[in-house]
Amino acid sequence: MSNKGFFRTTLFHDVFSQAFLALSFDTLGLIAGFITSLVASYVVKMPWILIVYPPLLTVRGNISGIFSGRLTTGLHSGLIKPRIIKNTDYFYGLRASVFFISFVNALAIGFFTYGVSLLFEPNNGISLPFLLSIAILSMMVPTYILVFYLTPLIAILSYKKGIDPDIVVYPIMSTLNDIIVSATYVSIIMMLIFWKEVFVVLSYVLIFFFILLFLHSLRYRADENFRKTFFESMPTVIILAIISNFTGGMLSKFKYQIEQRPHILVIYPCLIDAVGDEGSIIASTITTKLSLGNVRPSFKEMTSYEGRTYILGTFLAGIIVFTIFATMGSLIYVFSLIEVLRSILIVILTNIFLIIPVTLISFGSAIITFKHGLNPDNFTIPIIASLSDFLTTIVLFVIINVITVL
Repeated sequence: MSNKGFFRTTLFHDVFSQAFLALSFDTLGLIAGFITSLVASYVVKMPWILIVYPPLLTVRGNISGIFSGRLTTGLHSGLIKPRIIKNTDYFYGLRASVFFISFVNALAIGFFTYGVSLLFEPNNGISLPFLLSIAILSMMVPTYILVFYLTPLIAILSYKKGIDPDIVVYPIMSTLNDIIVSATYVSIIMMLIFWKEVFVVLSYVLIFFFILLFLHSLRYRADENFRKTFFESMPTVIILAIISNFTGGMLSKFKYQIEQRPHILVIYPCLIDAVGDEGSIIASTITTKLSLGNVRPSFKEMTSYEGRTYILGTFLAGIIVFTIFATMGSLIYVFSLIEVLRSILIVILTNIFLIIPVTLISFGSAIITFKHGLNPDNFTIPIIASLSDFLTTIVLFVIINVITVL
């Protein structure tokens, strides 16, 4: 075999195997889906549950993507040291800016969700103060855990072990993000339904704590990295938060199907996670290569051998993972072979229909932002996560309705 052929075989094997490893963590999203399915019986009477859920997943995922992307690029370029404590000013400024952005977006989610719920479900039965409390708690508890502890730990460990953090960090963190957000969100809903007084007291205590951390993060407001991250990321995240709220509004329109088939809600977080992760693997790789000067900021890179290999390897790994989680997710609630096969067909078709748009969004967002002198890490993953969630929700339920009719 020629050296060129060996390189090509090795590259595909590396991309496929590492993408499969990273996307395999999305099957853990079944935990998030199962947790959320516990409130499926309430969605018809309280449709706001479905409206709030996608923005929480998407916006928290967007911010996690910004943090993950900046971490991995920082590790590759030496701006961040591969250690947990006594790190660089760049690292601490980045962490403070991400916490600051998260808190502002938690407030935005509360207000936007209230407006969208009035539009899609005018008889939603929940007040603005309660929605704000739910949004802040559901956003900031996961933010505290992920930003201060889990994300830096996984990024640094993968880097030290010789595993490319561009490929594994965001997919792993997006899944952990979904599990922690879902567990927090469902716990808050249950508390609101069954122990309203406890919910009120806990809200006051935790929101006060998060306000103190928010004010503490302002210590870094003069830091150039803090300001750059905030001013580049904030407009994008806010715009995409609005999109994700409409995703929630659309999801609420399928409340009857979800009540009748709760396994849809089990699979849903895995599906939006995996589609977004496929795009993030491609985008995170291209942003690092752009930063290091290894590729040109051109759409022609998509058709190069290396570009095609990353796309094909990632999506083939995705199809295998989709088959696994569709099977496992369906078996939680149904024991019919036909229903399981139908679920597998639905998620594979969803992935196939989204390959082209997700790839174009991944390359396009990275290249366009880079050409305009902006940091692609602040834009690509948030754009991919929000648009892929929106597109996945539409395509998923269109395919479900078509297959059900057939």
